[in-house]
Amino acid sequence: MATANTIRFSALLLAGGQGSRLAGKDKGLMPWRGQPVAAGLSATLGQLTDDVMISCNRNEAIYRQWSDRLVADDAPDYPGPLAGMLAGLRACRGTHLLTVPCDMPLVDTDLLKQLLVQAQARPDIPCLVRAGEQWHPLLTVIPRTLLPALQSAWEDGQRSPLRWLLRQPHAVLQLPAEEPRLHNANTLADWSAHS
Repeated sequence: MATANTIRFSALLLAGGQGSRLAGKDKGLMPWRGQPVAAGLSATLGQLTDDVMISCNRNEAIYRQWSDRLVADDAPDYPGPLAGMLAGLRACRGTHLLTVPCDMPLVDTDLLKQLLVQAQARPDIPCLVRAGEQWHPLLTVIPRTLLPALQSAWEDGQRSPLRWLLRQPHAVLQLPAEEPRLHNANTLADWSAHS
Protein backbone atom coordinates (compact mmCIF):
# COMPACT_ATOMS: atom_id res chain seq x y z
CA MET A 1 0.00 0.00 0.00
CA ALA A 2 1.28 3.46 -0.86
CA THR A 3 1.86 5.91 1.95
CA ALA A 4 1.90 9.68 1.74
CA ASN A 5 5.70 9.59 1.67
CA THR A 6 5.87 7.25 -1.31
CA ILE A 7 3.11 8.68 -3.50
CA ARG A 8 4.20 9.64 -7.01
CA PHE A 9 1.69 11.18 -9.37
CA SER A 10 1.33 10.79 -13.09
CA ALA A 11 -1.09 13.24 -14.71
CA LEU A 12 -3.54 12.59 -17.51
CA LEU A 13 -5.29 15.28 -19.53
CA LEU A 14 -8.50 13.82 -20.95
CA ALA A 15 -8.83 15.10 -24.52
CA GLY A 16 -10.10 12.04 -26.34
CA GLY A 17 -13.73 12.96 -26.95
CA GLN A 18 -15.43 13.44 -30.27
CA GLY A 19 -16.66 16.97 -29.53
CA SER A 20 -20.32 16.13 -30.08
CA ARG A 21 -21.47 19.42 -28.50
CA LEU A 22 -18.88 21.34 -30.52
CA ALA A 23 -19.92 20.20 -34.00
CA GLY A 24 -17.15 17.62 -33.98
CA LYS A 25 -14.33 20.02 -33.10
CA ASP A 26 -11.46 18.61 -31.04
CA LYS A 27 -12.15 20.11 -27.62
CA GLY A 28 -8.55 19.96 -26.48
CA LEU A 29 -7.55 22.21 -29.38
CA MET A 30 -10.19 24.86 -28.74
CA PRO A 31 -8.63 28.29 -28.20
CA TRP A 32 -8.71 29.59 -24.65
CA ARG A 33 -7.12 32.92 -23.80
CA GLY A 34 -4.86 32.86 -26.81
CA GLN A 35 -3.71 29.24 -26.91
CA PRO A 36 -5.18 25.75 -27.28
CA VAL A 37 -6.72 24.71 -23.98
CA ALA A 38 -4.63 21.51 -23.90
CA ALA A 39 -1.44 23.56 -24.05
CA GLY A 40 -2.43 25.61 -21.01
CA LEU A 41 -3.67 22.70 -18.93
CA SER A 42 -0.63 20.58 -19.79
CA ALA A 43 1.63 23.40 -18.61
CA THR A 44 -0.34 23.55 -15.37
CA LEU A 45 0.06 19.80 -14.86
CA GLY A 46 3.75 20.05 -15.69
CA GLN A 47 4.22 22.25 -12.62
CA LEU A 48 3.14 19.31 -10.45
CA THR A 49 4.69 16.25 -12.10
CA ASP A 50 7.29 15.28 -14.66
CA ASP A 51 4.96 12.66 -16.15
CA VAL A 52 2.19 14.37 -18.12
CA MET A 53 0.10 12.24 -20.47
CA ILE A 54 -2.66 13.29 -22.84
CA SER A 55 -5.50 10.96 -23.77
CA CYS A 56 -6.35 11.71 -27.39
CA ASN A 57 -7.84 9.81 -30.32
CA ARG A 58 -6.86 12.21 -33.13
CA ASN A 59 -4.41 15.04 -33.83
CA GLU A 60 -1.62 13.11 -32.11
CA ALA A 61 1.15 15.14 -33.76
CA ILE A 62 -0.25 18.32 -32.22
CA TYR A 63 -0.83 16.90 -28.76
CA ARG A 64 2.63 15.32 -28.59
CA GLN A 65 4.28 18.74 -28.18
CA TRP A 66 2.50 19.31 -24.86
CA SER A 67 2.98 15.93 -23.18
CA ASP A 68 5.56 13.40 -22.18
CA ARG A 69 3.42 10.60 -23.59
CA LEU A 70 0.14 10.05 -25.41
CA VAL A 71 -2.45 7.37 -24.69
CA ALA A 72 -5.43 6.36 -26.79
CA ASP A 73 -8.60 4.36 -26.26
CA ASP A 74 -8.45 0.66 -27.07
CA ALA A 75 -11.97 0.72 -28.48
CA PRO A 76 -12.98 2.68 -31.61
CA ASP A 77 -15.70 5.31 -31.98
CA TYR A 78 -14.95 7.39 -28.90
CA PRO A 79 -16.22 5.12 -26.09
CA GLY A 80 -16.05 7.85 -23.45
CA PRO A 81 -13.81 9.21 -20.70
CA LEU A 82 -13.68 6.00 -18.68
CA ALA A 83 -11.78 4.46 -21.60
CA GLY A 84 -9.23 7.28 -21.35
CA MET A 85 -8.92 6.79 -17.61
CA LEU A 86 -8.35 3.07 -18.13
CA ALA A 87 -5.65 3.73 -20.74
CA GLY A 88 -4.06 6.26 -18.41
CA LEU A 89 -3.97 3.85 -15.48
CA ARG A 90 -2.34 1.23 -17.70
CA ALA A 91 0.35 3.71 -18.72
CA CYS A 92 0.72 5.31 -15.26
CA ARG A 93 4.33 5.33 -14.03
CA GLY A 94 3.47 6.76 -10.65
CA THR A 95 1.57 5.21 -7.77
CA HIS A 96 -1.45 7.43 -8.55
CA LEU A 97 -3.09 8.96 -11.60
CA LEU A 98 -4.36 12.54 -11.49
CA THR A 99 -6.95 13.08 -14.24
CA VAL A 100 -8.08 16.47 -15.54
CA PRO A 101 -10.68 17.01 -18.29
CA CYS A 102 -9.82 19.44 -21.08
CA ASP A 103 -13.18 21.20 -20.72
CA MET A 104 -12.18 22.71 -17.34
CA PRO A 105 -9.82 25.44 -18.58
CA LEU A 106 -9.81 27.36 -15.29
CA VAL A 107 -8.32 24.54 -13.21
CA ASP A 108 -5.13 25.87 -11.63
CA THR A 109 -2.22 24.52 -9.61
CA ASP A 110 -3.71 25.63 -6.29
CA LEU A 111 -6.85 23.59 -6.87
CA LEU A 112 -4.85 20.57 -8.01
CA LYS A 113 -2.57 20.82 -4.98
CA GLN A 114 -5.65 20.79 -2.75
CA LEU A 115 -6.82 17.63 -4.48
CA LEU A 116 -3.39 15.97 -4.19
CA VAL A 117 -3.13 16.78 -0.49
CA GLN A 118 -6.57 15.29 0.10
CA ALA A 119 -5.59 12.20 -1.88
CA GLN A 120 -2.38 11.76 0.10
CA ALA A 121 -4.37 11.57 3.33
CA ARG A 122 -5.99 8.33 2.06
CA PRO A 123 -3.60 6.99 -0.56
CA ASP A 124 -5.30 3.61 -0.92
CA ILE A 125 -8.59 4.96 -2.32
CA PRO A 126 -9.68 7.37 -5.09
CA CYS A 127 -10.23 11.03 -4.26
CA LEU A 128 -13.10 12.79 -6.03
CA VAL A 129 -14.11 16.44 -6.30
CA ARG A 130 -17.57 17.70 -5.41
CA ALA A 131 -18.75 21.30 -5.58
CA GLY A 132 -21.87 21.68 -3.48
CA GLU A 133 -23.84 18.58 -4.48
CA GLN A 134 -22.31 18.37 -7.98
CA TRP A 135 -19.71 15.68 -8.61
CA HIS A 136 -16.82 16.27 -11.03
CA PRO A 137 -15.63 12.70 -11.60
CA LEU A 138 -13.11 13.48 -14.34
CA LEU A 139 -11.11 15.63 -11.93
CA THR A 140 -9.88 12.89 -9.65
CA VAL A 141 -6.95 10.93 -8.25
CA ILE A 142 -6.95 7.15 -8.68
CA PRO A 143 -4.46 4.72 -7.13
CA ARG A 144 -2.78 2.60 -9.79
CA THR A 145 -3.66 -0.45 -7.66
CA LEU A 146 -7.27 -0.05 -8.87
CA LEU A 147 -6.33 -0.90 -12.45
CA PRO A 148 -7.59 -4.52 -12.18
CA ALA A 149 -10.89 -3.34 -10.68
CA LEU A 150 -11.39 -0.78 -13.44
CA GLN A 151 -10.42 -3.28 -16.13
CA SER A 152 -12.95 -5.75 -14.75
CA ALA A 153 -15.68 -3.12 -14.55
CA TRP A 154 -14.96 -2.06 -18.15
CA GLU A 155 -15.19 -5.65 -19.35
CA ASP A 156 -18.52 -5.94 -17.51
CA GLY A 157 -19.87 -2.99 -19.47
CA GLN A 158 -19.33 -0.09 -17.07
CA ARG A 159 -18.91 3.20 -18.96
CA SER A 160 -19.69 5.82 -16.31
CA PRO A 161 -16.67 7.24 -14.44
CA LEU A 162 -18.89 8.54 -11.63
CA ARG A 163 -20.75 5.28 -11.09
CA TRP A 164 -17.51 3.31 -11.04
CA LEU A 165 -15.75 5.73 -8.68
CA LEU A 166 -18.66 5.93 -6.24
CA ARG A 167 -18.70 2.14 -5.99
CA GLN A 168 -15.18 2.27 -4.57
CA PRO A 169 -14.37 3.47 -1.07
CA HIS A 170 -13.41 7.07 -1.79
CA ALA A 171 -12.29 10.38 -0.32
CA VAL A 172 -13.82 13.71 -1.30
CA LEU A 173 -12.42 17.19 -1.84
CA GLN A 174 -15.49 19.27 -1.02
CA LEU A 175 -15.63 22.71 -2.64
CA PRO A 176 -18.24 25.48 -2.64
CA ALA A 177 -21.15 25.07 -5.03
CA GLU A 178 -20.12 28.06 -7.13
CA GLU A 179 -16.41 27.24 -7.45
CA PRO A 180 -15.46 29.17 -10.63
CA ARG A 181 -12.38 27.04 -11.39
CA LEU A 182 -14.68 24.10 -12.11
CA HIS A 183 -16.41 25.89 -14.98
CA ASN A 184 -17.21 23.41 -17.77
CA ALA A 185 -16.72 24.83 -21.26
CA ASN A 186 -18.90 22.56 -23.37
CA THR A 187 -20.54 24.74 -26.00
CA LEU A 188 -19.16 26.85 -28.81
CA ALA A 189 -20.42 29.93 -26.97
CA ASP A 190 -18.35 28.98 -23.89
CA TRP A 191 -15.19 28.79 -25.95
CA SER A 192 -15.78 31.78 -28.19
CA ALA A 193 -16.30 34.02 -25.15
CA HIS A 194 -12.70 33.34 -24.07
CA SER A 195 -10.85 32.72 -27.31
